[in-house]
Formats: sequence, C-alpha cells, structure tokens
Amino acid sequence: MLKIVKDAFKMGVILLIICVIAAGALAQVYSITKVIIDKNEAEAEKKKRQDVLPAAARFEEKDIQGKKYIIGYNAEDKQVGGIFKAAPRGYSGPIRITVGVAPDNSVSAVVITKLDQTETPGLGTNITKPKFLNQFKGKKGNELKLKKDSGAIDAITAATISSRAVANGVKGGWEQYIKDIGESK
Repeated sequence: MLKIVKDAFKMGVILLIICVIAAGALAQVYSITKVIIDKNEAEAEKKKRQDVLPAAARFEEKDIQGKKYIIGYNAEDKQVGGIFKAAPRGYSGPIRITVGVAPDNSVSAVVITKLDQTETPGLGTNITKPKFLNQFKGKKGNELKLKKDSGAIDAITAATISSRAVANGVKGGWEQYIKDIGESK
C-alpha cells in the first residue's frame, strides 16, 4: 500500500513539473507574440481610420461626454471629419463597425472587417462587402435605416438581421456623434 502512495506521489510531482514547464513555455511564447499581435492590431486600426476618413493626414482621440471619438485633420491641420465606433448585436454576436463622418455630417465611409463580426458565412458575412457598405456614403439621419424601415439602405437578401444591425449601429452612433460633437463646439 505504501508503494502505491509513493508511486502516486511521484507521478503527481512529475506531472506538476511538466505543467510548470509547459506553463512557462506558453507564457514565454505569449510575451513574444503579444508584441507582434499588438503591432498588427495598431496597423489594422490605422488602416480602418484611413479607410473611413481618407482626407485625414493625422488623427486625434477625443473623449466627449464619456465617449471616445477620433477627429481627423488634413496636412494644413484643418478638421476633415470624425470617426466613431459602434458594436451592435447581429445575428451571431456583436458587429464592430468603424464609421467616418464628413464635415457636412454625412457618413464618409463604413468599415467592418471579417474579423470584426461573427455572422453566418455566405449570408451575414456579406455585410463586409463594398456593395452593402458603400450605400451609407453621403447619407445622414433617417437615410441610414434600411428601406424596410423607411430608410435608404438595401438589406442583404437572407441577412436582414445582420443588415439591420449594421444600419441601426451606424444610425445610432451617427446620432450620438452629431449630438456630442455639436455640444463640444
């Protein structure tokens, strides 16, 4: 009986040592890859900003009414618009949206990357395509709703929930942006 207890204890110690080594190796790999992941995320964020506000040469983050906005400035340091983010709930989860607003308060562009959403492949993922997203350009107010909801945006066939989520996210974020930016001037 004592031999069984000694063998079990020995196996437990060996397993503990293996786990500690594996955890240490994982921590080391994480610390190395975290720098690369953070760099890639920063580059992707920079690209999204440039995509939704192409006239901007530099960006400045502002906290207005407890919300984070990004203001874009051209080379002459003139404000060329703003950016807000929204994350409405779609069919399968949140859809992360980055929206640019031009100086005339119309939407300049909307960006959703495939990694920013978990919608149904083949249907809901069509919200990331230019054919859908380009409909928002130049629109403001109630135009930012789906045509089914008295707006100007065509929903994607068989993906109405995802389409409506994007439209509602853009419209709701746009309304809040206009309110907050207007109050901060």
